Amino acid sequence: MSQLPSSAKKVRRFLQKQFPCSRVLAQRILKSTIHATVSLIFCLIPEIRDRLGNQPAMLPLIAVIVHPGRRVSATIQGAIYCTTGLLVGLAYALLGRVLAQKCLGSTWHSISEAQHYANSFVRYESALAVLAVFEVFMLFFHGWMRSVSHHYFGIVFPLFLVVHFAFNASLDQTAGTVAKAFSVPFYLGIGMALFWNLVLFPEFGSTYLGNSTVDALNEIHRSIDSALNFFISIDIKDSSKSLYKEEPISLARLLNMKKSIDSKVSSCDLILEECIYEISYSYVSPADLKPVIQSFSNLLKYINALINACQLEFLLVGRPNSGAENDTLDIKTDREIQYADAKKLFRVLRRMKDPIFTLHQTLSESLFMVKAALAYSYDVKLDKVQRPTLFSNSADEDALRKETIQDLDFSAVIENLQSAFIEFDLKAREELIHLESNLLQPNDEMFLFSSFLLNFKETTNAVATMMKQAHIIYQRRKLKESKGSLRGKTLWVNFLSNYESFKTWITGASKGNITESQSLNGGAIADNYRPPADMGIKRPLGEERALLSQRKTDVVNFAKKEALLPATNRVHGPSNSVSISGPGTLAEGPKNVIVRPVFSTVLIFCHDFYSKYRDHFRFGLQVTVALMLCSFPMFIPKTRHWYDKMRGTWFGFVCILALEPSVGGTFWVFFLRGVGVILGAAWAYVSYIAGCNQTNPYLEVVVTIFGAVPGFYYFLGTPYVKAAIIQIISIYVVMLAAIIPSANQGSILSNFAKRCLAVGYGGGIAVFVQVTMFPVTAREQLNGEVSFVAGCISEMQILLAAGLEGESLNSSLTEERYQRLAKISSSAKAALARASSYNGLTRQEPILRGEYTEVEKVFTQMIYIERQIIDRMDNIILLRRQYGSAIVEELNTMVYAYRRQYVASITSLMGAVQEAVRNKTPLPHFLPSARIAHRRLVNKVQSTLKVRYASQMSSLKPRTLFDPYTNSADKAEDDDALRVEPVSKRRASLPPHEYIMKEKFLSWNASSAASEEVIEYVEELVQLTKIVVGVNEFKYGFLSRPLYADWAAEAAVAFDKFIEQSEPAKEKTAGRAPRSPRQADHTSFTSVESANELDDGSSFEEHQPVAVDAASSSASEDSGQVSLARIASRKSEVPSLPSKFRKRAFSISYRGGTGGHLHPLSQAKTLGGSEMAEYAEVESDSDEELPLALKKMILNRRT
Repeated sequence: MSQLPSSAKKVRRFLQKQFPCSRVLAQRILKSTIHATVSLIFCLIPEIRDRLGNQPAMLPLIAVIVHPGRRVSATIQGAIYCTTGLLVGLAYALLGRVLAQKCLGSTWHSISEAQHYANSFVRYESALAVLAVFEVFMLFFHGWMRSVSHHYFGIVFPLFLVVHFAFNASLDQTAGTVAKAFSVPFYLGIGMALFWNLVLFPEFGSTYLGNSTVDALNEIHRSIDSALNFFISIDIKDSSKSLYKEEPISLARLLNMKKSIDSKVSSCDLILEECIYEISYSYVSPADLKPVIQSFSNLLKYINALINACQLEFLLVGRPNSGAENDTLDIKTDREIQYADAKKLFRVLRRMKDPIFTLHQTLSESLFMVKAALAYSYDVKLDKVQRPTLFSNSADEDALRKETIQDLDFSAVIENLQSAFIEFDLKAREELIHLESNLLQPNDEMFLFSSFLLNFKETTNAVATMMKQAHIIYQRRKLKESKGSLRGKTLWVNFLSNYESFKTWITGASKGNITESQSLNGGAIADNYRPPADMGIKRPLGEERALLSQRKTDVVNFAKKEALLPATNRVHGPSNSVSISGPGTLAEGPKNVIVRPVFSTVLIFCHDFYSKYRDHFRFGLQVTVALMLCSFPMFIPKTRHWYDKMRGTWFGFVCILALEPSVGGTFWVFFLRGVGVILGAAWAYVSYIAGCNQTNPYLEVVVTIFGAVPGFYYFLGTPYVKAAIIQIISIYVVMLAAIIPSANQGSILSNFAKRCLAVGYGGGIAVFVQVTMFPVTAREQLNGEVSFVAGCISEMQILLAAGLEGESLNSSLTEERYQRLAKISSSAKAALARASSYNGLTRQEPILRGEYTEVEKVFTQMIYIERQIIDRMDNIILLRRQYGSAIVEELNTMVYAYRRQYVASITSLMGAVQEAVRNKTPLPHFLPSARIAHRRLVNKVQSTLKVRYASQMSSLKPRTLFDPYTNSADKAEDDDALRVEPVSKRRASLPPHEYIMKEKFLSWNASSAASEEVIEYVEELVQLTKIVVGVNEFKYGFLSRPLYADWAAEAAVAFDKFIEQSEPAKEKTAGRAPRSPRQADHTSFTSVESANELDDGSSFEEHQPVAVDAASSSASEDSGQVSLARIASRKSEVPSLPSKFRKRAFSISYRGGTGGHLHPLSQAKTLGGSEMAEYAEVESDSDEELPLALKKMILNRRT
């Protein structure tokens, strides 16, 4: 007996894991099941059934399509769309039937179709031909509109139902009979959907949008706190000395926060778009949150940059303190941050830690107040507002009440944050004075610190702007609430607020973000969770040519070409008989040499039109061909009656739902929907048998509920939407076909067989057409998206590279370029999301060359790397826009050639990747080194600053000011005292123009930190591209293709060694490979504090200038090593080096072992040894596991 509860708990946990169900999802399933069951009951009552017309089975069918299991906004949208499709389809069907009846003559209503077939075959055949033509045009329109936008499925699917079933009806039926049959069930089903949606657990978008916004702000707040805590607390060995209550989280969890916050913000944007259909009754309009949600975009980029700075700091701290390496041949491409000095960074952090902590505390409190104010304004439960837990003086958890928020002085909170930011800025300026002039000499630790400092400041600015927007909402809520509930609340009809909102409401708000199936299941359920899609979204046609300059050359402008054609000139005789017309002018001469005849103009227009709408044409043709293959017997006189007896309309119904405008596993989708049809028909048979052949309809209805509930669960809570739709509809349609009296009623067993035949024939034709006619595979789309993102990165780099010809620029980034960069970045992120979907869908497609598992892992890493590159590029763009670039604006005439070489190297590498992935061709052997080009640029900037700005830089050196009224006898004593004590004797701030110049160089430093990461990720992307398509390595033959297993195992093993060698022996444990940053920072201080440098000089450095960029490197750096690493990328200059050393292609490092002490994994390459099996599965979904690509980046160091 004691084992029963434990086994029950195990079963419960298993069910919760396999079939998760939230409260909101359960409520939606309940509403949808009640709606469908009531519709079935109406069809079983004869009195009601007689009033539904001769197609009562349409009522439960439309109850599934327009279901109440979604928010009020989505239900209203579905009702409007369905009504529109019904009206258009009914008018179109009646027009086609009237024309067909005209072909039959005046006796169309007096005799049956069988008599027409016997007595007037030609007329009857002509009438069916008219219906076939109307059917073809309808099908093409159906496919076209579904390809244009997933929103239009709600319009064209009812249109298809009405036209397809109306054309199958007998031609002797009047227009009134047909109109009643396809109007009353639809209107009744739509009306009941709205009723149940408003009566049972109504879900209004205003409160749900508020919940989503608070959830996103909670994640933003947590990410900012964790990143700042990580960055300034990494040097704390004793947690009791930390400024924070909690220890920093691990780097793996910090990086995972980037995914989490991006997911929350994306869901918030999507919900805001969906609320355009909302009719809400509340104090504040949901549209007022639009500025707040839009501000998340830039804030998210700054937070990602803060987390990236933490990642670089981790690499810097974890650098081994080994001296010169014994084997000079064991050289690999180094991460640039490995040349930085952790001691310099920690000196700066010690000075800046208190100001950063003070501003962080104020920033965290301000974010908490923003969340509380928005929660109060949109009636969100205050329990959802998460409190900051890092600070010891956090407010009591019982202090947050509605009354407390109502009495909140929000203006004081904003002023407090602004004052704290100004104070931090002044302290930062003071610290800039204390730094020596070498600050302006670019070096890696200042790149890192500048990136953190400027992004922290911009994060604070973004939060302050968001607070002002939240303050407006908060004041509006208080004003409305003071008028009382009745007078204060307003009925908000958002889509009628302006023309743009109305246009968006008509055309659809999120047509490029979700699939057709996702638009049917009711949107997000709870905590911003939206069921994933079983299909992928196609990229908007023409987007690549519109955004990428290298693709615009593919477009041929025939008009301009033809204007330059030669024309015969008969005036000047034979010698001048041929002349070329000038640009922009047409040739003169007789009519037989007119450049653009009407026929050519029409052909050019048709070509351009097809090129622009090619995907819509193709899917329209697919739908037309597939449906006509399914339903052609309906338009042949000899087979029309047989087709009606076989329930032929079911064939077309299954076929239209099996066709998809999206990309995905065609066979897998067909299998799932076939299973859905068979299960639904089988449950209809079980329900009919349970009702004892219609003698017990009560039990019959109850049994159908047990089949409908799982169907609605899969419909509303899983990606298998279309399969669930067919399953639920099959339950009601098959059973009603055996219950409702009709000419072809049939038994329940025969209807079950006909339904199974429908899925076999209709679904099989749909699969055959999609595979053979304009096939679109997920693998091709995946290659296209990865290639497109590579082109976007190249285009963004070109747009950022202003002044490459040496011209002087007033602004390094114009507003026009910024808007274009923002558009390209948005398109690249959408492409990466689509690529992730395609990567999973490709596994479902048949492949002839073995399994796709390993290739899928490679593309997973490539997608991750491209996403990291886009994040860094976004940060560069924002910093360039906010602060400018001193290098571009001040030194461009001196360094433009080096900038041009760097930009050309990056664009060449990305261009090679783009074309290799797109065309599946190997990479070339020789590729330029962006790393060397960037290092040459940095060195040139450093030397230029020393030569050209020597006087300005000397003016920026820390200097002490003396009081002119001070006694001269005391000056000697004051000279010594000033070095330690009197801060007041120093200059308090820089002149404005000097500070602005210094800040511009800090901006370039921060951008350079991101640029170095971009270079490293680009090089790793090239390595992964070699795994996919190969490389023309002449040493191994004309084609060489590394193995992913080697790449993954090398990353895992080398990361373990990276962690182990930087740990003291007593702290080495058998834990997982990616150790937390707090564990790693213990290792760093073996090198940082081994000479007791910080301890001995701490008291002296407290008030002294800090040499952030000393001229000499740290003692642990070996200049010879650095030089060899740089020379290794220039093969022509080191002919005497061994062959193993020259396996690198410029800066693209050879990833195998070098020298004589190869790692066992390298020795076992391509042999499948036992060592490889140990590291075959190195990927993990744990929050504590670093991404494999990031481990590989950490691997690129000196060993």
